[in-house]
Amino acid sequence: MRQFDENIDHAALAALGAIGVGWFLMTTFVVNFGLWQQGIRFYDVWAIIQDPAGRLTGINNSHALATFGFGLICAAAIGAPALSIFYKRKDAGLAYLLPFIVMTVSCVVLYAKSSTSYFPADAGGHSVSALFARIAQGVATRAGDTVASRISIGAGAYVAMLCSCLLALRGVGMLRAAARRAAATGSENLAPPRQRDAGARQVDP
Repeated sequence: MRQFDENIDHAALAALGAIGVGWFLMTTFVVNFGLWQQGIRFYDVWAIIQDPAGRLTGINNSHALATFGFGLICAAAIGAPALSIFYKRKDAGLAYLLPFIVMTVSCVVLYAKSSTSYFPADAGGHSVSALFARIAQGVATRAGDTVASRISIGAGAYVAMLCSCLLALRGVGMLRAAARRAAATGSENLAPPRQRDAGARQVDP
């Protein structure tokens, strides 16, 4: 069993704490319709991905399973780097990248989902169904534009993204340092035995 390491990376631990606060306690999106406002936290993003219009407008709040599942993923993305910090695991550099990966993938999928049309319409069709499809697509587009104009980025998104970027940069630095150490060790092992013995004698008092 790995021993607890007392030399803790306090900067990384503080970044993880800020990410947790940004994801679970602060708002990521704020929907403002004047007298009616709704704050959405990051762990609820996957419910928005499943139903952007319904979730953002508050019409559909029934995606409890998606919210719970994505909340577990967010907790794991914070817990894995925390374990690496406390126990100095060799995969700490990779674990530091997890919060940034979770935020980036979620933002890309959310943008792709919200940019697609909800009703496939045949522009050249002349049937009644094609007419209703075009009408529905126009209504959905106007509704989506209205909702989008009322959405602002909350403080939680800025805090979490900034700290996840700092943590990712720290992880990349750790991976590069590990690669340099591995390269140096490999070059020493490839040196002729006489050179290694001479180097050892120079180091010995």
